[in-house]
Amino acid sequence: MRLLFLNGDLPVFPGWGGVEYLHTTRLARIAEGVGLVSLVHTREQLQKTEGLAAAGLDLYLWKSPALAADGPAPAAARRWLRRMAEAVYTRARTSRGRPRDTLVQDLQFRNLSALVAEALSSRRWQGMVVVQSTCARWLDYVPSPPVSVLVLHDARALVYERQAMAAVSRRQRRACLREARRYRRFEREYCQRYDLVVTVSPADEAWVREHYQPRRLMTIPLPVDGHYFRPMSGIGERAARIVFTGMMAHPPNVDAACFFAREVLPLVHAERPEAEFWIVGRDPAPAVRALAGRPGVVVTGFVSDMRPYLAQATVVVVPLRFGSGMRQKILEAWAMRKCVISTTVGAEGLDARDGENILLADGAQAMADRVVEAIRDVGLRDRTRAQGRSLVWTAHHPGLLARRYHDEITSVLRDKRHREEPIRAAIDLRWMYPGRAGGIENLSRSFLDELLAIDRSNRYTILLPAQARYDFDLRGRANFRLLASDGPRHYARRAIGYAARRLHRKLGINYWRTPEVEALGRARALDAEVALSIPGYIHPDLSSLANVLIAPDIQHEYRPEFFAPAVLEERRRIYTDSARRAVHICAISEFTRQTLIERLGLRPEAITTTHLAADPIFHPGSPARAGARRVLERHGLRAGTYVLFPGNTWPHKNHRGALAALRILREAHGLDPLLVCTGSSREAHGDLLRLVGELGLEDRVKLLGYCPATDMPGLYEGAAALFFPSLFEGFGLPLLEAMWCDCPIVASRATSLPEIAGDAAVLVDPRAPEEMAQALGRVLTDSGLRRELVERGRRRARDFSWEAFTLQVVRVLAAARLARYAG
Repeated sequence: MRLLFLNGDLPVFPGWGGVEYLHTTRLARIAEGVGLVSLVHTREQLQKTEGLAAAGLDLYLWKSPALAADGPAPAAARRWLRRMAEAVYTRARTSRGRPRDTLVQDLQFRNLSALVAEALSSRRWQGMVVVQSTCARWLDYVPSPPVSVLVLHDARALVYERQAMAAVSRRQRRACLREARRYRRFEREYCQRYDLVVTVSPADEAWVREHYQPRRLMTIPLPVDGHYFRPMSGIGERAARIVFTGMMAHPPNVDAACFFAREVLPLVHAERPEAEFWIVGRDPAPAVRALAGRPGVVVTGFVSDMRPYLAQATVVVVPLRFGSGMRQKILEAWAMRKCVISTTVGAEGLDARDGENILLADGAQAMADRVVEAIRDVGLRDRTRAQGRSLVWTAHHPGLLARRYHDEITSVLRDKRHREEPIRAAIDLRWMYPGRAGGIENLSRSFLDELLAIDRSNRYTILLPAQARYDFDLRGRANFRLLASDGPRHYARRAIGYAARRLHRKLGINYWRTPEVEALGRARALDAEVALSIPGYIHPDLSSLANVLIAPDIQHEYRPEFFAPAVLEERRRIYTDSARRAVHICAISEFTRQTLIERLGLRPEAITTTHLAADPIFHPGSPARAGARRVLERHGLRAGTYVLFPGNTWPHKNHRGALAALRILREAHGLDPLLVCTGSSREAHGDLLRLVGELGLEDRVKLLGYCPATDMPGLYEGAAALFFPSLFEGFGLPLLEAMWCDCPIVASRATSLPEIAGDAAVLVDPRAPEEMAQALGRVLTDSGLRRELVERGRRRARDFSWEAFTLQVVRVLAAARLARYAG
């Protein structure tokens, strides 16, 4: 199990976020890997990241520019513009029903987006855990993970409903109820979309189950480090000291501090005038700071260690009037053997038993009475605190809770893995501009045609250039959809995004839709679990998926001289990295499979030999064919007078060797066939033209360039032979195409070609022009040999089937989908 946590608040211990710190660091001891994407805003947080790294977490942390010692402070005008922009953004989104608390998380995700992309591309994560419902929408911005988990430290709708009940003005009450309604809709939607929702108390679990009906729900109580929070020797209780702890900018804590200081403490002072109320915690709100002027009230603000203040407390109070979740402050006080007095809401979710491990009181007078009673009666304090610490050890141990956490996510993963669901796959054909990719394009078109014919259950998203989007008939095929990788809409969106970014830069405002946000969004829009990449490399925006490669060849590893240095370096980098990232590889020949094992050190079991086949257009009687006579007339050819050489003019196709053999055939054997070459002009085209002139073969070589697929069967049928002296082939589709068209073959015996040709071709050394010329002469003049090659070719061609190839690829995609859920 590998878990990636997305947390808007950096979990540090001790301090804010200590609960998630304990969860993530303990999970790192159990899981195969735990990653954390979060933000660092302060130097205190930056220092405490060392503890996370030491615990074994993979950290992907955004660090605030303000942490740079020499970082310039933003100009006042720029700060004002940023605040204005965020205010406008907040107003626009809340008008559409979004809770205000969730809006800043879009801006946080902007900062995290590059790190999320890095995390998703660095490892395959089985589970993605988003902490707190305010961040729940982050699920919409990332590719769908195998298992998604939403952690609710509280139910925000319930918090706002209770805050409305405690509101002192109608305006505040209306505002809270409005946010509660928004959160009801928001949390219900996302609780139903995540695979697992985790609450921190049984009370929250029951409320969420009743109102949100999530797919799967469980409670993981808050963990407490009982070794850290324990009674402190040498620090005794101070008489009549009342302590309240927490983050003092949090609305429930602000209300609680004000309630106790203004309404409860005066009643306590009536009985115990020496009593002091200590408010201990970071970032006190203005209303809390103002309490420091009241008799007996001390507001500490941030303290580096909470424990001495707890140790000095006669009682610890939790006077919350609204909130949700479970109170970590009570657990920490219990762990330090303190007597705790709480409201019913404050103790909600805990195994709190009034008079046994806690004292409960609601209302100012009741709480004041309990505080006075506890200050007076040391025996009462001793009874409650002893049982409190025992409960912490048995029900809130971090190691035990982490094991439950891990096992539940593993269970969800296992259930999803064995669920009978269609494969959701993306097929990357963005490179497929007609006529530019040679055999890989033919492979892709034939595969897709077959897939459209046989698969009506799995769901496919096909990425391809706008130029090719109408090449496939998807009528009535609801399980297929096309996404154009370019075209007017694509460029219009890019132009709008570019303009928006420039405008924001001029205003000094950070545009939240960064390129990384856009890239993650595109990957999310694929709605895919697995990706199939046919040219042998994985596009970066597919790296978060389970990737399957169809590997044509790794020619650059064996013939580096055919590539410019920069191209060679790039191919070695991206092909090697992609092959090692892939869940599985379909090698188009056993030769290619062995080269991947030999040169890249890949595991043999991770590669399947998946032979190609000729496009059905080459089969006899195909209605898609153009008539052979019309094809030959259009190209100015006569049947039986030419030798066909199909292939783009890449160096490895060996046009140079073919021309040398053609000249020997004329001079030594008295044969003078026309050499007809088809294929697009590529790197060796200029060299080919020069060599034709040097050898005096201008009248014996005809370059047709790229020919449509409908013309190719006619060209094979009219040819006296196929001449294919390639130096390197991952498969060699022209051999099968010629076999289906009854065209005898003379081919290279290099690389994969003997594997494909079998006994249906005359094989030659592509580096020996004399041998090639002699073989061509035999095939052109020996009618018996020609008939034998044609007959063998007919039998051999039937050994290769697009149906078999396609079914094998679909099986590999299904296995890759299962591997994505493997823990």
